[in-house]
Parts: sequence; C-alpha cells; structure tokens
Amino acid sequence: MVETVHHLILHVVFILFTILLFQMFTSESDSDTRGFPVPFFLMNLLVLVFTMAFPEVYSSGYVYDFKVIPVILAFLYGGKRVGISTFVAMLVIGWFTNHVWTFLLVNYAIYSVLLIPLSKWYRRLTRKNKMLLVSGFYLFIPVTRSLYLLTHHETEQLLFMASSTFIIWITLILSIYLIENHLEQVRVKKELIKAEKFNVVSELAASVAHEIRNPMTTVRGFMQLLQRETLTEQQKSFIDISIQELDHAQDVINQYLSLAKPQTEEYEVFSLSDTMNESVDVMSTYAVMNSIKINKNIEDDLMIRGMRLEVKQVLLNLLKNAIEAVKENGEITAAASRHPDGRMLIIVQDNGTGMPPEQLKVLGRPYYSTKEKGTGLGLTVSYQIVKRMKGEIKVESEPGVGTTFKVFFPGST
Repeated sequence: MVETVHHLILHVVFILFTILLFQMFTSESDSDTRGFPVPFFLMNLLVLVFTMAFPEVYSSGYVYDFKVIPVILAFLYGGKRVGISTFVAMLVIGWFTNHVWTFLLVNYAIYSVLLIPLSKWYRRLTRKNKMLLVSGFYLFIPVTRSLYLLTHHETEQLLFMASSTFIIWITLILSIYLIENHLEQVRVKKELIKAEKFNVVSELAASVAHEIRNPMTTVRGFMQLLQRETLTEQQKSFIDISIQELDHAQDVINQYLSLAKPQTEEYEVFSLSDTMNESVDVMSTYAVMNSIKINKNIEDDLMIRGMRLEVKQVLLNLLKNAIEAVKENGEITAAASRHPDGRMLIIVQDNGTGMPPEQLKVLGRPYYSTKEKGTGLGLTVSYQIVKRMKGEIKVESEPGVGTTFKVFFPGST
C-alpha cells in the first residue's frame, strides 16, 4: 500500500510540474486557454502519456491513474476543441497501454458530453465555486465505481480506490488552483498596464486641454460675430461648418477632462429609477430625429449609492451609442431592475449593426471607436466611472443582430 501511494505521489509531482512549466514558457496571449492553443493541448497530452503509460494496476481490468485530470482541464479551460482532441488522444494512448479500451471509450464519452455544457457555465463562477463544481463532478466517478464494486462483491478493493481517489482529487484541486492563480496574475497585470495608459491620457489631458480650449472659445466667438455680417450663403455655410467642427473638438476636450479631473469620493444615495428615466427622456428627442423608438422597462424605487451626475453620464453615453448604432426605424430597450444577487442591473439593448468578438475585446480603450468620428473616450469614461463605483459592465453583441450593455451597480446598502 505504501509503495502504491509513493507511485501515485510521483504522478502528482509530474502533473503539477508540467503545469508550472506550461505557465512559465507560454506567452500572456496564450494565457486565455480557449481557442485551441497548441501549447495547452500539448501539456495535457504529455500528462496523458505519462500517467497512462505508468498506471497503478490493482488487478486485471482495474487501472488507476490520473487521466481524468487532463481531460477535465482540457474541456474547462481549453474549450470544446481542446477537450475533444484530448479525449481522442486518450483513446489512442489507451489502445497501446494496459487499459480496457471499451470501458475507456464509453465512460469518458459520457464525461465529455457532460463537460461540454458544463464548461460554459464554469467560466462564470468564482474560484471557490469552480473548485466545488469540479469536486462534485469528479467525485461522481468514484461513487459510480464503488457501486459497481459493491454489486460485484469486490469490497476488498474499496480501500485502495478511496485512497487513490483522494490523491487524484487533491491533485485536481491543486491543478485548478495553479491555473486560476496564473490567470488572475495575468489579469491583474493587464489591469495595471491599462491603468498606466489611463494615467498617461490623464496627464496629457491635464497639460494641454485648458490651453486648447481658451483659443478655441475665442475663435468660436469671432465666428458667431461674423454670422451677423452680410455674407453670401456659401460663406455662411463655411462658418456653420467651422462652428460645428469646433464644437466637436470641444466635446473631445471635455471627454479628456473627464479622464483627467480629480475624482471625488462624495457619494450619495439617490434614485436610479429617476436618473434612468431622466436620461431616457433627454435622449428621446435625439432618438425621434433618427426615427428610433426607445422602450422603457424601469422598476420603481431602485436606490444606489454613488455619484448621480456621473451615473447619468454613463447612461447618456450608452443610449447615445445605441441610437447611433441603430438604423432608421430601429428599437432600443432601456431597462433597470434589481438583480437576484442584490445588485442593480441596467440594460441598454439595441437591434443595430452589432460587433464581432474582436471589437468586444477592446471596448473601453482610449482612441478605439467603431464610429467614423468617434474617439472612444465616451466609453472609456463610462468604464472608469462604473469601475470606481465598484460596478461592472458586460457586453453581448452579434453582428447583424444588435448589442446589449449590462451595467451592474451595488445597492444602496
């Protein structure tokens, strides 16, 4: 028994060491393991080869090894393609090793079918809930094997199975911890880089914005004075265009100043319902001008604690973007409700052009915009405001179908 435990611990060391090597020698772009990255598949393949080539055999037909770990990791962190590829590789290795191939095919085909939908739900869970979910899924395997052994009156094998199950389960939990910890470190590093970029933009805005606004205000004033003179229609149109462009430049500068201005922490408890209704009313005229209908579904008595004017700025930005994304005779839904987890949920949904996944990944970055004359600063400011209020923005979009912005704010308590 002691020799068996030593043999299994050797597998534990090998699996954890392989995961650490994978994390050390893969770039940050590969850290999001979805999308069939070759290094992640090779890591699982290496673990499969080692653990299936040197299993712990109790008796004929009863093989104990760690192959369940790379299969689970492949589906949960690599996605369907990595999972299926790992499953096929396991069958190929099992053909040449001391495994009952038919049992291998049937059992792990069932596990794979269960893991495919489970992987989509898994990504939305917290680290603690992920470990609980995986533990429940994995422990289902030894439970079914125990029932099989009991029905075939092979109770002498139960102790061996229990000890090996415990070691494999601990290894699975440690593997998930290592992967989750690495992904969290990468996420924090990206957040720090993004924060540094915001600081650069803020410093640039603070240093030049006011100096630019003063001469622009002067130029605009003289343009308005010229409009009172006797001018040809062409000259008047030139002045109108010049004033419009100056106003557009002024809006861009104001957005820069929104990034640069000192952020106050003077929060207040206010009605999100009223603020939402006011924002929709303000943008209704703009929507009517574009032949767009705004449907409201706002619950009463929704209270949050934060900065009212800045929340209104977020809502106006989202509604304006939705209107500009929708073609004529389109529809926008503006909704607000209390989420089951206690947070306040704001939804701004349109049936406009939509965005592909590559655009969704860079939303909120300065200078990135899907509009011809956009700067991307409106969404950048919105993301900053929501983040500062401990909120969260989620975006769902599909080209040709539309886009849905979901903004979560903490409640008033």
